[in-house]
Amino acid sequence: MTTSNRTSSTSAEIRRPSRAEIESLCIVHAIGQTGCTLGNLPARLGLCPTLAPAMKEAVAPLVAAGHVELRDDTVCATPAGWVWLQSRLAELGRRGDL
Repeated sequence: MTTSNRTSSTSAEIRRPSRAEIESLCIVHAIGQTGCTLGNLPARLGLCPTLAPAMKEAVAPLVAAGHVELRDDTVCATPAGWVWLQSRLAELGRRGDL
């Protein structure tokens, strides 16, 4: 048997998401295109409301990456963040609108 018929690794292969990336995708999805307050974010994630004080720290990497904006107590997905979410979900096999 020859190896010429085997497919080689390409850049088109799906990159497995890390735990941090999964959490980031979930947060951007929960924030949505309309945004929400940090106090409402735990409920949107299906978490206990007592975690609201930790949400500012949770979104900090997303703010640094340019995926979300934080104004006062409100967090909104940026256009770049929404494109990242949609394209990454499509890459992972999720189809359709959110």
